[in-house]
Amino acid sequence: MECVTTVRYRVRFNGVLQNTIHPTRGLRQGDPLSPYLFLFVADGLSKVLHQEIRTDTIQGLKVCRRAPAVSHLLFADDSLLFFKADERQTRAVKDALSRYCKATGQLINFDKCSVLFNKN
Repeated sequence: MECVTTVRYRVRFNGVLQNTIHPTRGLRQGDPLSPYLFLFVADGLSKVLHQEIRTDTIQGLKVCRRAPAVSHLLFADDSLLFFKADERQTRAVKDALSRYCKATGQLINFDKCSVLFNKN
């Protein structure tokens, strides 16, 4: 994300290309480009998590015995992570997220995060 430092827009109004717009606040959540940029960096998160699964550091959760394991679901600007609730896997997920943050320059807002446990 360090390569994305400035942004400019040109919009077409009634078929006429208007002058360039230079936003003063930079690129923020809610920006029209934000979902596309999320896709680029979310692919990196997905690859980091898949690497942890291949090395059997993280195990995804299965809905039933023969179902494939699900480790994460990525939405427009949200991520759901699924793994066993034990200390080893929790540390592995935290380490994977730290690597992701260092690689992308993004930060995790832990105030907006939540943890849910199955009764089992």
